[in-house]
Amino acid sequence: MRHMGSGARRRTRQDVRKPFRASAATAEKAAAAALTLQFLDFIGDGRTYGETMEAWRSTCPRMPIWEDAVRDGLVRIENGGAMKSSRIILTARGKARLGRSVRGAIPGVRQ
Repeated sequence: MRHMGSGARRRTRQDVRKPFRASAATAEKAAAAALTLQFLDFIGDGRTYGETMEAWRSTCPRMPIWEDAVRDGLVRIENGGAMKSSRIILTARGKARLGRSVRGAIPGVRQ
């Protein structure tokens, strides 16, 4: 039989911790953040409004990546006349957000 010493104690069931499980809200925020970075990467290549709307339109009200990026000042529309020919460009804030993600090696964003 091993001697446990004066400071040691036996592990009990209460000592064993369950693995961390993200809540649904946390998982949703992480997914939205990853999609936002993919969106910014897509815009960074230079896109028209028409191309952007075709590729990023959403029927899911829980993932409004396009609307969030505009609201957060990450992208802006340069009006070139018709909406389909207007350009979508990254703002300084959008470029900074994308730059941080590339250094962090976010999956789905080019290195």
